[in-house]
Amino acid sequence: MSWGKRIYKQYGDMLFGTKSHELLVFCFFLAVSFGFWLLQALNETLEREVNVSLQLENVPSDVVIIDSLPTAVSVTLQDKGLALARHSFSSLFRPNRVKIDFAKYQTGLNEAEVYISASDMQQMLGRVFSTSTEIKSYRPDTLRFSYNHGMSRTLPVRLAGKVKTSPQNYIQSIRIEPDSVRVFAPAAILDTMQAAYSEAFLLDGLHEAGSYQIGLRRQKLLKYDPEQVGVKVAVGYYTEKTVKVPVIGLNFPADKKLRTFPAQVSITFRVESGRYHNVTAEDFVLVTTYEELLDNTESTKLLLHLKTTPEGVSDIRISPQEVDYLIEQIAE
Repeated sequence: MSWGKRIYKQYGDMLFGTKSHELLVFCFFLAVSFGFWLLQALNETLEREVNVSLQLENVPSDVVIIDSLPTAVSVTLQDKGLALARHSFSSLFRPNRVKIDFAKYQTGLNEAEVYISASDMQQMLGRVFSTSTEIKSYRPDTLRFSYNHGMSRTLPVRLAGKVKTSPQNYIQSIRIEPDSVRVFAPAAILDTMQAAYSEAFLLDGLHEAGSYQIGLRRQKLLKYDPEQVGVKVAVGYYTEKTVKVPVIGLNFPADKKLRTFPAQVSITFRVESGRYHNVTAEDFVLVTTYEELLDNTESTKLLLHLKTTPEGVSDIRISPQEVDYLIEQIAE
């Protein structure tokens, strides 16, 4: 027997043998049972939850929506399984959407807060589904929006957060873009506002410059344009610098002079990188007075201290901290 015939016979035995016949019979009855179960399930009354999007239309150009409606509601439906399945299939081509006409709820006031009644919502949802479908509930069950007729002010933006760097860095600058926003609100609220404040935030451990989007603090009946601002933080780093500074004697008589060994000492300090070249030895003054030296009877060394230090420096170290000295008599 050829190789092809052997393969044909082997697969023929597998498909039409006794065991295969029993498997095919089992699958047939399984499919029939599933069909009966599906028909029974589709004929039963079921509940299903679907999402319906909300759209506010016909809003006049001079009206600003302060608090918007939710983008969608979750609706619980009850109907025969077949009707629910039919609706699920049709929603693939025609999404569930309720259009709410702004003109129906306009009050004629400059600003208003509008609530959509449960009966109105049930009626609008009823147009989306078939007449046999019962709407059991929807969430959220309280639907509202607020608006005003373009009353606004431009206010500066204030940050209500904290910006911190790592110990090796410092903040060079913080810039807000834009630094002012347009605020839409009822007149009673606008009259009390002096600035638009950001949400609370924390930027911690910064070690390099960065740009961050920060939202503005949300309040009822209030809207910002834009609703976020950019915060640009410029970050610098600390560096160490060492300068040589002489020791100066004050209040010495005209015939006396202070000599120290060494005559100059090293002052090491930490300074912002942007001010590295601006801080020099002339910004430090090491002094002692003639009176202090006369009172110094217990030691032959002079303990040094700084009289003046420049702003923006820290971790100042004097080396050596003590020096030998003598008071020299100047010849006439």
